[in-house]
Amino acid sequence: GLILGLFAFVSVAIRGSSQVHKLNDMHTLLKDEFLKNHIKKGSSSSSSSVKESSEGLLLQRKWANNPPLSAWAKHIYQVQHNCSMPMATFDMDNSFGFGSHVLLWSQGICNGWEMDTPSRIRTNNSQWLWMDQTVCDADQAQYSPFLCYFPGAEIQCKEDQKTDPAVLSQLSIIPDPRQKKRTMCNLLKESNQSLVDEFRASSTEFLFSRISQVVIDEAERQAKLLFPDGIPKDLITVHIRWGDKFWEMDLAKVEEYIDAVSTILHRRSINNRGNNSTANIYLATEDPLAVEHFMNATPPGWKIYTDRTVEELDDFRPKRGNRASHTSKNTKGRAGLVALGSLLLAMEAQDFVLTTKSNWSRLMNQLRTNIVNPRCGNCTSAIDLRPGSW
Repeated sequence: GLILGLFAFVSVAIRGSSQVHKLNDMHTLLKDEFLKNHIKKGSSSSSSSVKESSEGLLLQRKWANNPPLSAWAKHIYQVQHNCSMPMATFDMDNSFGFGSHVLLWSQGICNGWEMDTPSRIRTNNSQWLWMDQTVCDADQAQYSPFLCYFPGAEIQCKEDQKTDPAVLSQLSIIPDPRQKKRTMCNLLKESNQSLVDEFRASSTEFLFSRISQVVIDEAERQAKLLFPDGIPKDLITVHIRWGDKFWEMDLAKVEEYIDAVSTILHRRSINNRGNNSTANIYLATEDPLAVEHFMNATPPGWKIYTDRTVEELDDFRPKRGNRASHTSKNTKGRAGLVALGSLLLAMEAQDFVLTTKSNWSRLMNQLRTNIVNPRCGNCTSAIDLRPGSW
């Protein structure tokens, strides 16, 4: 079904003053440590964006170049590199979370294919909420803000890169999935949920098939702070999304997370891969309350490595609620880069505890199934406490 549908579709289709001082101080402190190895800010065209070196690096999984493997990801690659196809603009606004923007971009790809003139996607917003404005190249962002983090996603043809940005503003507009009752391309609107899930995972696979050195360096920076002696090979990632997410899902209680980790440890002991009493856990969350509750509930023998977003971005969070978009605005997009660095650290795990009704958990699971597992012999597993799709 998927392959036949794919070939059928190919014929049709060839996003207060004190805080200012704190922010400036934070960027100044990070400059030498974080930027000293960057040949170009947010470079997408230089070879440095795809180079990898094992010297002094802690990350075991490689992210600079993971060619697409799934059928849909390969097709998206072909379309985005088809220079005979026109580009169309997908306007990405400055609201919602990073995970939501990745999801909307996935839908934008398909919506572009079903325009009157099938088109490649080009994201438009040179002041994108999640783009670190102190690191990313402002001129490059006029072509696409995604290029700073995802250099292989858009603007892949030489003629694209020669186009005057003023001309790009005249391109056709890809329908916004949030308008007209969530405008969706017919391919996905008329498909069963499993095919939709497969397409979403594949679009994430394509987007993350090339990660810029800017992001990899950020992940390494965080790794050296959290894991100075190296990342444990038996790492478990626990992602907790609380805060304002209660509007969309029944939040998983901390006891559920603890029970899920205990289940993983039991499975490992049965398979002679560990014991029931010790664990190395990467707690992926931006929520200080989640950290407090989880730490208070963990039994002896569990070592917790807490997401750097909690400590580094706490001064920029809103006083009430857990609106990550506010934090990103207060840090001029720095929160986006920190989040991506944290995401790559999370993907170092063998086992995951997720709630895929959360976009960020779903993103982790998509990277796990489509990029990590095919390259490690299905070496990871996940317990999903709140399954979800879109």
